[in-house]
Amino acid sequence: PDWARGIRCGASSRPQPPMSVPSATKGGELFVPYRAVGLVSAGLPVAVVQHGGETFVTASLGRTFQIYNCAKLRQVFVGPSLPAGITALGAHDDYTLVACGTAVVVYKRAELVATLEGEHTAPVRHLLAMGSSVVSVDATGLLVAWQLPSGEVAGRLHPGFAASALCHPATYLNKVLLGAPDGRMQLWNLRSSKRVHEFEHGWRAAVTAFEQSPALDVVGVGLADGRLLLHNLKFDTTLLELRHTHGDAVRCLAFRTDGQPWLVSGAASGALHVWHLERRARLSLEPCAHEGGVASCHFLRGRPELLTAGAADNSLRMWSSDLHSGELSALRGRAGHAAPPTLVRFHDDELHVGGGPGGQTHLLSAGGDRTLRRSSIWSAQQDCELSQGRETKRRSMHETSVRERRLPPVLALASSQRRERDWANVVTCHAGSPVAYSWDTTTKALAPHTLAARPAAPITAVAISACGNFAFLGSAIGAIDKYNLQSGKPRAAAAAEERHEGAVRGLAAAADGRTLFSCGGGGAPRRAG
Repeated sequence: PDWARGIRCGASSRPQPPMSVPSATKGGELFVPYRAVGLVSAGLPVAVVQHGGETFVTASLGRTFQIYNCAKLRQVFVGPSLPAGITALGAHDDYTLVACGTAVVVYKRAELVATLEGEHTAPVRHLLAMGSSVVSVDATGLLVAWQLPSGEVAGRLHPGFAASALCHPATYLNKVLLGAPDGRMQLWNLRSSKRVHEFEHGWRAAVTAFEQSPALDVVGVGLADGRLLLHNLKFDTTLLELRHTHGDAVRCLAFRTDGQPWLVSGAASGALHVWHLERRARLSLEPCAHEGGVASCHFLRGRPELLTAGAADNSLRMWSSDLHSGELSALRGRAGHAAPPTLVRFHDDELHVGGGPGGQTHLLSAGGDRTLRRSSIWSAQQDCELSQGRETKRRSMHETSVRERRLPPVLALASSQRRERDWANVVTCHAGSPVAYSWDTTTKALAPHTLAARPAAPITAVAISACGNFAFLGSAIGAIDKYNLQSGKPRAAAAAEERHEGAVRGLAAAADGRTLFSCGGGGAPRRAG
């Protein structure tokens, strides 16, 4: 089933779950996919297009794609499901270009316009929109130019290598610039399928990125050894050479287009470098912009706002740049878990607010990226990460990795909507930690109080009372503690003879507010009044 087909966010009526689910499908399945939550970007370079005064970005989600309005990174469209994973994206005017296996699928908004196939025998790796045509390059190096929207083949060529980067130099009619994994750079004519020029400068490193500069005949070239160059195509001369520290490979480039001579380069380490071209120096460095590398960066036309997409952290981010220092500051973003979720719970009180769509519209999830996130089933605009700023600042002096600055992985969590607007309403325990942390979903951050096991031991289970006033902690030595969530003070503890023989594995508070069920070493569950 095509769970993403035809979903359009912001429509006049909110999508509703089916009234009934058949017990089995044709394939004998009990459950069928309905909706994916928390997906932002699968790590491919994004496609950016401008319509009037608005800019839109298209991101891959594996076998489908979604489009965001860059003004607020609001999701405006989710594409249909495709038969195979997306390998490249492109955009031109109203057309969205999607490489899927050996074919290129062309959409005009939600309408399928054409399927470009029959030429490639290997997966398509690159797409490039050039006026009324689109260029596709597959893994063998074959380059095909297609006319839009007819889908006719306008030209085909093979440069002798599988291009690792390509671009269309401004004002170079029917020309495409190709970069090779061995450092070669060639200019080809698509109409005649002939090589116009091979540039003399062999870079001795793979060409990983091209970007047209605001100046004609000049392109930015990014290399796998960390060098980035400004090269004049007309005279075949290198105007400027800059370098990332420690040979950090260049993944993408972006020129500022509002009159400032700035160049931003995205690195394989996830860093963003801001360069001043006239001073030939680096203005600033954002070392942890994305986890796992930067897949794309793009300055909005005529504005000092930078759009970036992560290669591995499932995120899109907008940055504003300081005019004098060049420092980048986070403006807005959309993100999901950067690693597979390990714990997912509905944020609800079934017994008190009725459950169902009214009380189960949000999910709380924790993942291998050590984040705690709240996601809406209906609106991606409401998705957010609960801030750990207080704890990450304590670790920032000792840890260079963003992930290592966060709290340890979450083992268990409990939540309540009963007193959500009054005080902390989420409690989590973490691997090897003798302290449980309280969170406030209203402020979307850690709450002031931490709850410690008594005596000190790693906490293995948590629960919140039905009234929302108390939190219960179970530890690795079998002890159970009760805390007041408003004050963070202990209120009771299980007597020594009532402790479990091993670690407490589960806690559940009854709706009457007087009974607590626990399970741990020894196998038999226990009831405490």
